[in-house]
Amino acid sequence: MMVIGPIGTRIRECRELMGYTREQLAEMINVSPRFVYDIELGNKGMSVETLSKIGQALDVPVDYILFGRQAENMPISPETLALIQQCPDNKMTNLNEIIKNFIQAVRKDKK
Repeated sequence: MMVIGPIGTRIRECRELMGYTREQLAEMINVSPRFVYDIELGNKGMSVETLSKIGQALDVPVDYILFGRQAENMPISPETLALIQQCPDNKMTNLNEIIKNFIQAVRKDKK
């Protein structure tokens, strides 16, 4: 049996990284904001169709949502990974925030 709590956590983290509110994600996947809330808390599961829509809306592989596994073909270079690994543990929160803000700015430019 699959535990849905971590799935909801990954969905919430990806949604926040993309800068979407629950309401915006709900509109994108044609469900209610309450349903997104329940999924993120692990209170409810979802259909394969809804899971697929979430993956498309958040631009993440379904495999990552379900299992937390990074796809082998994810576009991150070894140089970038090496730089991230050099970041001191006490500064990782700052680095995550910088990356999050950068991605949000880039995605806004694409629209």
